[in-house]
Amino acid sequence: MEKTFFIFDSTFEIMVQNIIAAFAGFPPELVTFFVAMTPILEQRVALPMAIIGFNMPVWKALAITLAGNLLPTTALLYFADNFHTWVNKHSGTFFGKAWLKSLHNAQEKFAKYEKYGLLGLALFIALPIPGSGIFTGTMIAFLMGVPFKHSVPYIWAAVIGSSLVTMFISVGIDKVF
Repeated sequence: MEKTFFIFDSTFEIMVQNIIAAFAGFPPELVTFFVAMTPILEQRVALPMAIIGFNMPVWKALAITLAGNLLPTTALLYFADNFHTWVNKHSGTFFGKAWLKSLHNAQEKFAKYEKYGLLGLALFIALPIPGSGIFTGTMIAFLMGVPFKHSVPYIWAAVIGSSLVTMFISVGIDKVF
């Protein structure tokens, strides 16, 4: 009988084993970094995969996962306004109007959540529910018009908190310290 090493359900375990097998020729640090960079998987898959699947030291796995998760999303948020301005200026009539309409519709959908502010955004990012996470949170911060310098500390704090919870669940709080 095969020994399982994840406390998660078998679907999660199979997914992680498939990722590890697909990238078997690459260094575990690189695989962890890139898995953390991907929307949907993010640090919630990368961290347990690094710690349990690759037997990486806990704090090394945490650092690589955070770097892979925070770097691209921080860059996306930083350049989002410039990209928006560029699209409006260079996209032409049809695409420009479609872009503005799509952006306006998304902003209307998120308007009802503005009352929760940055703390609500951080909580949304930190909760391990489908569709939440740093990529979605970054997009919401842009759509709500939150300036980069105000949103980044909350987004980073949420991801760090979520990573710590994921780490404690993955290996147990007693094995971290």
